[in-house]
Amino acid sequence: MNCHKNQRIRWAILLATVICYSISNTFAADWNNLPRIREKDLTDWNGYTKISFTLDSIPAYVVVPTVAAPGKPWIWRTSWPDYHFEVDLKLLDYGFHVAYVEVLDLLGSDKALDIMDRFYDHVRSRYGLAEKCAIEPNSRGGLHAYRYTARHPERIACLLGDVPVMDFRSWPSPRDPVQWAHIMQSYGFRNMDEAMNYDGNPVSDKILAPIAAARIPLRHTICLNDSVVPVKENTFRAQEVLRKYGWDIDLVIVPESKELNGHHFPFPDAFESAQFVLEHASVPSGKGTEYYDLRTGLANSKSTFERDKKGRIVFVGGSITHNRGWRDELMKYFRERFPETTFDFVASGIPSVGSAGHAFRLEEDVFSRGVPDLVFVEAAVNDHNYDTFPDGPDLARRGMEGVVRQIRAKYPMTDVVEMHFIHDNDLPVWNEGKVPYPVEEHEKVAEYYGCPSLNLSKEVADRIVSGQFTWKDDFKNLHPSPYGQRVYANSMIRMLEAAFRAETLPKSHKLPKRPLDNQSYFRGRHGKLEEAVLSNGFTLEQKWEPELKQEVRAGYGFCPAITTRMAGAEMKFTFNGTAFGLFLAAGRDTGVMEYSTDGAPFRELDTWTPWSNALYLPWPVILESGLKPGKHTITIRTTGKVKERQGLHIIHILLN
Repeated sequence: MNCHKNQRIRWAILLATVICYSISNTFAADWNNLPRIREKDLTDWNGYTKISFTLDSIPAYVVVPTVAAPGKPWIWRTSWPDYHFEVDLKLLDYGFHVAYVEVLDLLGSDKALDIMDRFYDHVRSRYGLAEKCAIEPNSRGGLHAYRYTARHPERIACLLGDVPVMDFRSWPSPRDPVQWAHIMQSYGFRNMDEAMNYDGNPVSDKILAPIAAARIPLRHTICLNDSVVPVKENTFRAQEVLRKYGWDIDLVIVPESKELNGHHFPFPDAFESAQFVLEHASVPSGKGTEYYDLRTGLANSKSTFERDKKGRIVFVGGSITHNRGWRDELMKYFRERFPETTFDFVASGIPSVGSAGHAFRLEEDVFSRGVPDLVFVEAAVNDHNYDTFPDGPDLARRGMEGVVRQIRAKYPMTDVVEMHFIHDNDLPVWNEGKVPYPVEEHEKVAEYYGCPSLNLSKEVADRIVSGQFTWKDDFKNLHPSPYGQRVYANSMIRMLEAAFRAETLPKSHKLPKRPLDNQSYFRGRHGKLEEAVLSNGFTLEQKWEPELKQEVRAGYGFCPAITTRMAGAEMKFTFNGTAFGLFLAAGRDTGVMEYSTDGAPFRELDTWTPWSNALYLPWPVILESGLKPGKHTITIRTTGKVKERQGLHIIHILLN
C-alpha cells in the first residue's frame, strides 16, 4: 500500500514540476496563434520524463533532460523514435531535449510539413527550445526530414540520418500498393505519371540545392546490402546531387547485415553520431550561453591520445574533485571519445585544499606518476579560505600561477585546463555585476599562460538567475548534488568537444620569461621534515596517530609528522628560497603559534579553522612570502594562548 502511495506522490511531484516547467516558458507565447494542445501523459522514457500531448489529435511528445544545456538545444526525431535511439540517450545525457510528432504515414507531403511547422512553433514557445535543432530521420522519416529542412534551412542545425528514404519512387514505389496509396493520397497526385515525375523528392535539386547553399552538415548511417532502401537510389544519389553544389554527406557505412534484408543492424557509432550533433546543434558560444575560453586549446593531448594510443590525465583539486561525480563522467567521456586509447587517470583531489596547497605538492602527487598529457585543476572554491585575508586575491593568484608555471616549465607539451567551480559566496558577487576574486585571479593566470578555462561559477549563477534551477533545491551546496554534478559534466564535455574539434596543431606551450607575480609559488616544493631542529616538546613521528577521535583525511594522519600538544614547543628550519609555509592537520587541538624569520619580531597565527571541530583538516598556511632570494631561518613555537588548543601537527614543510 505504501509503495503505491509513494508512487502516486512521485507522479504528483513530477506533474507539478512539468506544469511549472511549461508555464515558465509560455508567458511570451501568442496564445491566439497556438494550435489546440492537450498535455495528457507523463511517462518514463529510458530513465527520462516524456511529456506526451496531442496537436489537433496528432500524437507528439518531448523528452526532457535531467539538466538542460544552455540555450536548450534539441534533436527532432522524424520516425520510429523507439528504434536506434542510442544517440538520443547520449544527447539527453548532455542536456538535449528530444522531440517527436507523428506524421509518419503522410510520407513527407506538404500536409506533414505543415504539421511540423505547428509542432516547431509549439515546442519552442512552450518549452523554450533553441531556434535551430538537429533533425534525425530513420528510414521513411527521411522524406519529411529532408523536405522540411529545405523548407526551413534556417531552423536546422544538422541532419543525422539512419538509412533514410530520399526518393519515394525507390521506397515505397508502386511495388508496395498500400504505402503507394498513401503517397498518392497525401501528395494529391492524380495519376501515376504525376507521381513518378514529381520534382520535390529529397534526391532532387529542388530539395538539395537550398540545403547545400545553407551548408547544413549531413551525416548518414547506411548498409551496403540494404534492399529495402537501396543506397544507390537514395543516399548515393543524393550525394551525387550535393557534390554538384559543393557539398557532401558524411557516411558511416555498415558493409552487410542479414536483418530485414540489410535494412536493420546494430547501430555502429552512437558516440560519434552524438558528437556530430553536439558539435553542430549546441547553441553557439559568444551569445551568453557558453562559459569557456579555449585559448591555446588541447591539440597536444588530443594528438597524443590519437597517435600513441595512451594518455595520462590528472585531476587536481579539492573535495569536488576528490568526490565521485563529474570526474567519473569525464573519464567515461574520454574512453568513448578515444576508444583505442588506454588512459591512466590520476585522481589528485584533496578535500579543503586550494591553489597554494596544490602548488607545493605537484612534485610528489602529480609529477611522480609520470608525464601528464592533460591536467585539470580547480581551486576557486577553496581559495575562498582567504576571504578574511587582506591579501586574499594575491594568495589566489600566486597559488594558481604556482601550479600552472611549474607544469609549463617542466612539461611544455602538457595541456592545462583551469575550472572555476562555484561557491555560494559567488552568487551575490555575480548578481552585483562583479567577479569573485578567486575566479578573477585564476582567469588572469589562464590568460597569461594560454590555458583553456571553464567558468562554471558564472554559468551556475546565470542559470539560477534565469530560473533554470535553484541553489537550494537543485544544486544544494558548493558540493554539488548529482544534478549539479551533471551540470558540471555537461559543460566540461561541451568545452572538450569544442577544443578537440578545433583545427590546431600540437606545439610546445610558451613559458613567459617573467612570472605574472614574482611572489607566486612556481618553485613550490616540500621541505624535508628531518631537517627541522626540534626542541621543548616538538617530535618527529614516523607514523603520527592523532590522539583525538576525529576524521583524518588520507595522507594527513598515520604518516610522518612533526607534532606537539604542548605550549612552548619550538622548531627552527633553515632554507633557501623566497617563501615558507606549513601544511597542517588542523583538528580540535590545533593551537595558536608564533613565528619569526631571520630574527625579526614574532608574529602570531591562530591555526584554528571553521572545520577543525569536525576533522583534522589538511590546512596549508603561508607564513612568509616575498622574501629576498637566499638563505633564511624561521623559528616556530606554540604559545598555549588557548588552553584547550595547544597542539600543532605539521605534515609537510612548504618551500618556494
